Amino acid sequence: MKTTNQPLQRSDYRIRLLIGTLGILLPVALIIAKGSVLASISHYYYHNVASLIFIIILSAFGLFLLSYKGYRIDPKTEIISDDFITNIGGLAALLVVIIPTSCDGSGSAVIDGLCGNGLEPLLGHLNNTKNIIHLVAAGVFILTMGWMSSFKFTRGDDDGYHSLYRWSGYLVFISVGLLLICKLLVALDVNIFIQDYYVFIFETTAIIPFGISWLIKGKMVEKVQVISKKMFN
Repeated sequence: MKTTNQPLQRSDYRIRLLIGTLGILLPVALIIAKGSVLASISHYYYHNVASLIFIIILSAFGLFLLSYKGYRIDPKTEIISDDFITNIGGLAALLVVIIPTSCDGSGSAVIDGLCGNGLEPLLGHLNNTKNIIHLVAAGVFILTMGWMSSFKFTRGDDDGYHSLYRWSGYLVFISVGLLLICKLLVALDVNIFIQDYYVFIFETTAIIPFGISWLIKGKMVEKVQVISKKMFN
């Protein structure tokens, strides 16, 4: 395929590595900062320390994705370019920060207490319309990352990781699908055993796989092999 012969800027490889690292780091760093699991990743916006991590990482996601160019579009085989998809994902990531999730239902008595007293920090709110915008933006961000993994990283000759890229994307789509199913069940008053944390769980099972695929596509394995040879030779 034509795209495999196109040069890729070194900065794009670095951006892939950074996006992959942030994807794996985000849920882990938030849990460590808060010391507990909240109802969703977005609810960490309302915790004093974790909010800084949330804002910094999501903002970095947005800026890195907007900076990423990828390969030029092959008009014979593609309709949407790498640049277009990552621009959409980057804008969505920034919107997630600018319009946070609704303050209530976090799973934390402290945060819910602040919300109940009208003490939402920063741009916090209890507005349903803003909450819907936030949820849509978060969904678009995650789905564009899954799309990149499954359909953009698997172009051209197999570099040995196409199956990993494809399944990373599939796990993103499956996670989003399961999250929507759980939301529907909860709305229908069906009790599910992960009811308090299903959003966080499926956000994590979506974010970490795409993080892994971006790391591999950023030639992390090759870099580790080079470092290992230098250390042990």
